[in-house]
Amino acid sequence: MEKDKYANYKIVDLDIKGNTVRYYLSNDDQKIKESWGDDWDDRPYEHNAGCVYTRYVDVVVDVFYPYDMIVTEPSDDWHYDCNSPFCKEDFKKRKAPRVCILYPAQPWERECYSQVMGDENINRIYYGDTLEKALKDSVYYMEVELDDTY
Repeated sequence: MEKDKYANYKIVDLDIKGNTVRYYLSNDDQKIKESWGDDWDDRPYEHNAGCVYTRYVDVVVDVFYPYDMIVTEPSDDWHYDCNSPFCKEDFKKRKAPRVCILYPAQPWERECYSQVMGDENINRIYYGDTLEKALKDSVYYMEVELDDTY
């Protein structure tokens, strides 16, 4: 895959498994503006919201971050008493980063999302950011087949 092929596509949703992040992307401003999924207005997102509807997605890529880096999201944060204060609509409105990528040199005390999301040394990924920003610090990415089931 050509390295910069999707660099300017924008993030409309994502899923995380360990240090792999699946980014749902679009390069259509209207699709980005209208993007939605089941229960995107319900909090907490991790117990309610579904994935973005495929009609708003042009391409899906998996991005792999090094093993020693920390990929954290609000649902990982124990400060929120097991329920984050966000819905996916909050992420779409860019009220908070959807995921933070921490450099491995950061001390363990600062691995929680709420403690790092304002740090300028952290790669904060928001809905609407380009894939290029998400590729910072990654080791590899690949296109995956779009699943039309949702």
